[in-house]
Amino acid sequence: MNFKDDFDMFVGGKSGVFKGVKIDKNKCIAKNIQNLVSITKDHEVTTMSWGDDDEKDVLIGCGSTENRSVKVYDSQYSAFSTSFSCNVSPGKIRGISRYNDFIITAVESGDINLWRHSKSIRVIKTNENLHAMRQNKFNNNIIATGGKEHPLQLHDLEQDKITFKEKNVRHDWLEMRVPIWVSDIGFLTDSSKIATCSRYGYVRLYDPLVQKRPVINIDIKDQALTTLAIAPKENHIVVGSGNGIMNLVDLRKPGKVLNTYKGFVGGITAISCPKNNPYIVSVGLDRYLRIHNINTKELLQKVYLTSRLSSMVLRSEFVLKD
Repeated sequence: MNFKDDFDMFVGGKSGVFKGVKIDKNKCIAKNIQNLVSITKDHEVTTMSWGDDDEKDVLIGCGSTENRSVKVYDSQYSAFSTSFSCNVSPGKIRGISRYNDFIITAVESGDINLWRHSKSIRVIKTNENLHAMRQNKFNNNIIATGGKEHPLQLHDLEQDKITFKEKNVRHDWLEMRVPIWVSDIGFLTDSSKIATCSRYGYVRLYDPLVQKRPVINIDIKDQALTTLAIAPKENHIVVGSGNGIMNLVDLRKPGKVLNTYKGFVGGITAISCPKNNPYIVSVGLDRYLRIHNINTKELLQKVYLTSRLSSMVLRSEFVLKD
């Protein structure tokens, strides 16, 4: 059996659980991959990502502010292939990715470490209060960072320099500075554009080829946005909030909030969409995994996974079968 047929997605939890999930319209199989006996309060999964284009390896950043580690799960052989301590800089791991033979970690203090064979080979210093680090999978030597008063920045790992730093929007109508809090970042498909969402309730679209200020700025009132995903519709993203609100956002000018997806109780912590199929998969603190149809807004599947969920990776060719 092809390893991609084993699980459709992997989820991580606040308690440190790491599960594989196989799901269709009628049933769901969720398997604890990590031995529950070995999990302690220091094992909270704070970030996850695919480690390769084939979606074979899952990169996992976990741990509290005191004791953090990186694990690599090989889904082809159903085993952890790598595990090492990551206590070189303070703060939780907020982003993880792979660049050539390096594993990249970004922690809240703003330090980005490049690891090889469990050793930190290189450190990139960025602003403090880092809350998101994402890699451009279409140009993998580019990573983006952002956070609380940590403006969106693009770093070129090959040239070892910052290639873009956002300029904040103009002051508001009271001539007050608009605060920055980037909570998640996404690179639009086949484009130079980058989308961000904020704990302060705005969605912004940047085009570094055009200007430093956002080309689109959309306010979603009274929502602390926590996560975003690139939708399988051109120039659209899906955002989720700490209040359990999930919206489809059209990033074509002038920018517009479209569908609202219902059924949430707690905060949404991670959203993912397959590359071409019309699904939105989300997890949250209410312990449920949900699948919505992006067009009809219908809730297609809802599964209780017993743990408060913090992160997820979804296979890009996922289809919800009958």
